[in-house]
Amino acid sequence: MSKYQNTCDPMRLSRLWDHELEPDEAIRIREHVSSCPSCQKRYREHQLVSNVFRAGMDNVMSQIRFDSLENKIWERIRERQAPWQSSVRLFFSSRKFLIPVAAIAAMLFVFFSLTVRTPAPVVGPSALITSFTGDISSVMFLETPESHQTIIWFQETF
Repeated sequence: MSKYQNTCDPMRLSRLWDHELEPDEAIRIREHVSSCPSCQKRYREHQLVSNVFRAGMDNVMSQIRFDSLENKIWERIRERQAPWQSSVRLFFSSRKFLIPVAAIAAMLFVFFSLTVRTPAPVVGPSALITSFTGDISSVMFLETPESHQTIIWFQETF
């Protein structure tokens, strides 16, 4: 009896059932189970639970239609994608759209390149740098367009 005390372990029995033991330990536990009535009873209980579970899973798996399940999954994926993205992508990828847009863009480019002229040079000051206005006089600092010289304009007001 003392020979089997170390092997009468429900956890080891469960690990044997789940094929989680090293081969030499599994052989030792199987030998113990073949001669121990208590462990044989537990092992049969594991077998019954496993058989009931397998039967239930087989029943559920036989009722599942995998082809319709796959179709439903793809439908959900398509629903979650923005529906406008596919229609916009289809619209822009068609040649019915690209050719007219390219033609219009070319005409607009030619039109604007021929009609738009460079701006005329500024005759007066190019920038007002700063100005001060007081009670008696006003002062403005201006920059000339070509020489970029600063002009100080002073005006007295009475």
